[in-house]
Amino acid sequence: MENKEITIQSVPFSTVLIPPPLRLNILLLSAIWLWFSILNFLSRYQVDVSSIVRIRDPHDMHIAPTHYQLQTNARNFATSLTKIILPLHLISSILYYIFSQQTEVSNNNVPFNLLIHSLPLVGLIIISTTIIRHVPIIKYCVKRLILIESKPRNLRTTYILLSDSLTSIAKPLIDFTLFTSLLISEPITHFDLFIASLPVLIRIFQCLREYYIAGNKSMLANAMKYCCNLPILICTWYSRVHDSKMIKKNYELTFLLINSSYSFFWDVRMDWLLDNIINGKLRRSKIVMPEFVYQVAIFIDFIIRYWWVWIRLYGGNSGYIFIFFDGELQYLEVLRRAIWVVFKLESEYVINLFPK
Repeated sequence: MENKEITIQSVPFSTVLIPPPLRLNILLLSAIWLWFSILNFLSRYQVDVSSIVRIRDPHDMHIAPTHYQLQTNARNFATSLTKIILPLHLISSILYYIFSQQTEVSNNNVPFNLLIHSLPLVGLIIISTTIIRHVPIIKYCVKRLILIESKPRNLRTTYILLSDSLTSIAKPLIDFTLFTSLLISEPITHFDLFIASLPVLIRIFQCLREYYIAGNKSMLANAMKYCCNLPILICTWYSRVHDSKMIKKNYELTFLLINSSYSFFWDVRMDWLLDNIINGKLRRSKIVMPEFVYQVAIFIDFIIRYWWVWIRLYGGNSGYIFIFFDGELQYLEVLRRAIWVVFKLESEYVINLFPK
């Protein structure tokens, strides 16, 4: 009998624990807990978030909650939502594992198919409706997301936090949409690229609108930053249509480098207002925290912005597009966004303290 070599390819544990289509809800839940952590962290340095972020609907005449009340509400909200989402995620993961392992079940059992593809959607609906019910300003901003309001400044900050956060969940949103869309049809060709472009297009339109209203030329530069994402998507589309790996390898790497560098510069210089690093000081005006805190944040932002480089250097030979575990960049991006929010809010607080 001829001996045949059997190659067993291991599946990353994180893929079993949190399958790609189910990551969106876990990342959203993580983001809610990170918001609570942000409030706690900023409270150590007496940064009053309630004074720099619009919490209530502009038409709501009630007194806005204090920073301490925001902390308490965020903790209670995250705790109550976790008690619902985690059990639902556990059930979804078990069913997904059965779905992926047993072909005959997944192909022939229509009720099972319906259940496995609808549970992530149920989780997202629970998260979304709960957020809208408890945080009315989110509902207000979502309705007007493209038509961003530049004034008052605290309302604009809320818009920016929301829309920029959407850009950080583009990839898990793609996986989620493609999976749940199987409820009604086969996957639509290149639909994932369309979904990925939406958060970017929203930010581009917002920047152009702010430039049109206020004439701030920095908004054009900001729009260009988001435009740097589009050639990457175009390269992906072209490589699929023409089956050209060289296009994806050569041009996409160039656009990734431009996008990462532009975004990293904008994070530090424009969003965090750390405009005096070259001269040995972080900022010409006041800084609220110790210098090493800013330095650590800059370092982490740099590492995650260029994570695709580290993957190619250290993880490329493994056959996986990660270094440590499957989908790691999606989790790291949510963490990076949380760090970005901390120093974006800190810079807004400094602007309030030292207006020009």
